[in-house]
Amino acid sequence: MYKILISDFEDTLLDEEDAIPLSTMLSLDKIRNDGVAYAIVSRKTFKSVLDYNKDFPFMDYIIALDGAYVYDVNKDKPLFKRNIAISIVKKINKVFEDYNLCFYTLDWCNYTKDKVVGDNVRKIGDFKVFSAFHKDNILKIEIRCDKKIDQTRALKELDELNLDVTYYGRNDDEKGYYIEIVMADCCRLDAINRICKARKSSLRDVVVIGSDDDNIPVFKKVGLSFAVDNASLKLKKSATKTTVSNYDKAVETVIKGCFN
Repeated sequence: MYKILISDFEDTLLDEEDAIPLSTMLSLDKIRNDGVAYAIVSRKTFKSVLDYNKDFPFMDYIIALDGAYVYDVNKDKPLFKRNIAISIVKKINKVFEDYNLCFYTLDWCNYTKDKVVGDNVRKIGDFKVFSAFHKDNILKIEIRCDKKIDQTRALKELDELNLDVTYYGRNDDEKGYYIEIVMADCCRLDAINRICKARKSSLRDVVVIGSDDDNIPVFKKVGLSFAVDNASLKLKKSATKTTVSNYDKAVETVIKGCFN
């Protein structure tokens, strides 16, 4: 029997109204009572994901910020946290000063050229002030580019810097072209391995459901993988199986097929 279920949050667990169907939450509650742990992987802020757990607890772990932060919901503390070294933060800020940079922190403020954004938009000073205040709390850096050629140039510059980081070039309908940067030992697969270690399980005990192409390396290692119907063709080819879309309760469908 599989011991851990992991799913993407956006475009997999959430439906068209950014809600979690009650029947899905009841299905998750049932398998958790049977000893199966449930983890969510999200690009959203950690706190916004945790808010879904308030009234009806249904999750055990949250993987956030590209694996730089793994939170144990039941113990109410981080299982893993890796901030970007302040020397790397300063170097990236200097080298890419002509780009729109975003620095993600655990209290969910982030610094851009013109403002600091959090629960309320506010100004707290220049980058020197921001980096001094958050020197041990910057977990991810994002370089936002207007054009594909700018992203290509930025990726080349990162290669030349030879920093101890992992970075991904991505495209997004809202953000356009951008690059996400975390420390070298942070990625989705590393985060899942940490959860497995905490649960005294192996990757073969894990079922993953997803829509994000970042799941491709994960799908190759875990026991069973499902790409939702709204995922890319590339992800579907790497999955063990495909399932319905998030609009049709993908997570609940997989649970009924694998755990009941």
